[in-house]
Amino acid sequence: MNKAAQNDYWDEWQREALAAGVKAPLAKLGMEVLRAHRKNRWPKHFLGRMEDGPVMLAMCLDEPDESELLFIENLYPYDAKLIAATKKRLCFD
Repeated sequence: MNKAAQNDYWDEWQREALAAGVKAPLAKLGMEVLRAHRKNRWPKHFLGRMEDGPVMLAMCLDEPDESELLFIENLYPYDAKLIAATKKRLCFD
């Protein structure tokens, strides 16, 4: 199947998130979590399975700042500077 014709669930999730009112940067982060989970074959207990999509969307709508931090922590677990800067920007320090 060619890449242009492929309809990946993480892209669908991003479109659904945007349509539901999630801000574009957060929708992109959520999409990246879903894509990274699939591409890296993370274990089932990690956030980002296709089945996590509805919960992730609800999180983004209910608690966007907390969701952003969680997504950053999942995508960049060893980037202490990025995590600290995100916490500071979101006033979690």
